[in-house]
Amino acid sequence: MSPTPTAAATGAFDFRTMLQELKGNRRTQLALGAFALVLVYAAYTLFAPSAPRARKGATVGAAGGLDSRQLQGLRRLPDLAALNRAGEVPSNPKVRRDLFLFEAPPPPVVVKVKPPPPPPPPTPEELERQRLAQEKATEYAGRPQDLRYLGFFKGSPSGMVGAFMKGEEPVTLLQGTLLKERWKLVTILDTRAEFQNTKYPDLRLVLETREASGGAPTTNQF
Repeated sequence: MSPTPTAAATGAFDFRTMLQELKGNRRTQLALGAFALVLVYAAYTLFAPSAPRARKGATVGAAGGLDSRQLQGLRRLPDLAALNRAGEVPSNPKVRRDLFLFEAPPPPVVVKVKPPPPPPPPTPEELERQRLAQEKATEYAGRPQDLRYLGFFKGSPSGMVGAFMKGEEPVTLLQGTLLKERWKLVTILDTRAEFQNTKYPDLRLVLETREASGGAPTTNQF
C-alpha cells in the first residue's frame, strides 16, 4: 500500500502552508515578532562595544544605594584624577557643604570687631591736676596724727599752750608751733586743737579731746 499524498505532505516542510498560516493566524505573527526582537537584542549584546557597558556597570556599582538627586550631584563633580589631584580634597568653598545634597546652611560669617581707639592723651590741665592731687596726698600723709589732745593752759608770758600726749610721753606746744616743717598749730580751744599745712592751707588736721582709755580720733578737714 503506497502512502497517500496527504501523508507525504505532512512528513516534509511545506513553506507555502507555513506562509498561509503566518498570514492568517494572529498568534503566530506575535510569536514571530517576539522571536525577532529576542534575536536583535542578543545580537546587540554580543557585538556592541564593551566600553559603555563597563562604564555603566562601574557607575551603577559605585553609586549603589544613591537616589537620583545624589547621582546627579555626583556627576557634576570635577574629575580630580584628570587634574592630577587624585586623593586630594579640592580647595573649593563648596567642599564645606554637603557634596551630594547641597542643602546644608552656609558657614557662619565671621565679623571682625575693630578694637576701640586708644584714649586721647591727657591735657596739660589734667596733668597739673594729677600732679597737685599727688602732692597734696604726700603732704597729708606727713600730718602729726600721732598726737592726742588733752587740753590747754595759759602760760605767762608765752600765752596759749596746748597739752598733748605722744604715746606715753606728754608734749606741750605753743600756739604757732610748726611741726614736721609744714604743719602749724593755729587753734587751741577747750575741746580741740587744729593744725594747718603752710603750703596748702586747705589741708587741716583737727584733734579733739577724749577719754584717755580710748584711741586718738582725728577729724580731717579740707
